[in-house]
Amino acid sequence: MNETLSQADKKKLRGIAQRMKPTVSVGKQGLTETLLQEMERAFDRDGLVKVRFNVSREPMHALCEEIVNRLHCERTGHVGKTASFYRTPKEAKSK
Repeated sequence: MNETLSQADKKKLRGIAQRMKPTVSVGKQGLTETLLQEMERAFDRDGLVKVRFNVSREPMHALCEEIVNRLHCERTGHVGKTASFYRTPKEAKSK
């Protein structure tokens, strides 16, 4: 995983994510390979991904943990059924 984000960094990213439209939407099928691949592309391109969950809260928290573990990212925050995640984009790493 990347270096851990500070609380100030997370606050800044939450502000940016608040104005974003969700990048992907997770439905009853959960985390499909196609959805994970789309999130990988978004992380590589933008770094910040906003996810809308169309499931109840209990499965949502489990799905958030699975996203963090499988995609090696960090959850920056959540409001209702929407969560945002961050990972340093590949473009920034290569510079």
